[in-house]
Amino acid sequence: MNRIGLGLNVVARTAVGLMLTTVSAQAQSPAELAAMKAEYRRPAPRPVENRALVDLGRLLFWDPRISASGTTACATCHLPDRGWSVATARSRNDSGKLTGRKSQPLLGLGHVPAGMPFGWDGRNATLEAQVKNSVATGAMSARETGNPVKVEVIEQRIRDVPEYVERFDAALPGAAISLDTIAQATAAYERTMEPGPAPFDRWIAGDEGAISDSAKHGFVLFNRKTTCFACHTGWRFTDDKFHDIGVSKRDRGRGVALKDDEAAQYAFKTPTLRSVALRPPYMHDGSSATLLDVVKHYEKAPIDRPSRSPLFVPVELTEQERGDLITFMQTLTGSPEGEPAPELPARAGQK
Repeated sequence: MNRIGLGLNVVARTAVGLMLTTVSAQAQSPAELAAMKAEYRRPAPRPVENRALVDLGRLLFWDPRISASGTTACATCHLPDRGWSVATARSRNDSGKLTGRKSQPLLGLGHVPAGMPFGWDGRNATLEAQVKNSVATGAMSARETGNPVKVEVIEQRIRDVPEYVERFDAALPGAAISLDTIAQATAAYERTMEPGPAPFDRWIAGDEGAISDSAKHGFVLFNRKTTCFACHTGWRFTDDKFHDIGVSKRDRGRGVALKDDEAAQYAFKTPTLRSVALRPPYMHDGSSATLLDVVKHYEKAPIDRPSRSPLFVPVELTEQERGDLITFMQTLTGSPEGEPAPELPARAGQK
């Protein structure tokens, strides 16, 4: 279905929802509620095909030696207790300067469908490309400090660590330690970042006491009146696509990569809502301080421009409904979420 057709389908489904006498969970027939819940049943975790590669990637993800400065790591901008995102409105680059965007959450990346690009603007075709771009961009930004660092220097730092040499040989026999293989290992680790089991998952599995009546009401609102499901779809609560929801007036998002695509302008990738309560502020630029601000954003008339997503259909909510939606989103927090930093291997001659 094309973009416009999908938008019309969502509008039609919204109309059906508004014709219901109530949107409470109690008002839905058992069959209706079961059908809604079935859309969010989570699959089994992805199998790990190369444990040695994942374990290597875990170390590299936390190791600042793969940055130009040698002081920032992937984990610097993707904190485990923040749903693998950050607690600030915008992230800082390796030179310490604020970027224009907040780090994306990494939860559930292993389940992204094949062919879907990565990043807020989709400039990276694969997760490996995303890692390579981050390292290379950091090396380039080092010029701002007057201390430019070549990627080859970063690669050599890793080669100088005997344990890394052993681990690369075990995980990728015969392969050289390079930016490509560093990215390959790091991406393999990132694909194992499964969202922790959440109260919502227990409810979906049949535990009626796992979430409150308010949260159940919010779930129905999410799938009926507000049509949040249109973009935040499935158990990961994302369609992995790009939409202009009227947040940005300067940053062109997907339009940076697709300059001639009118629909791509100001469009950003739908983030997962898994553990969303852990990572305020929200939106790609951190412009919404709270979940309440996010909900209120969708009550406003969107910016009227050609790229505006047809899936953005403003809705009028009561204070109770706003609260129920937020309560529902809070049930998506996994426990445990994230993991502690590993002990990093030392260079030759160090302890």
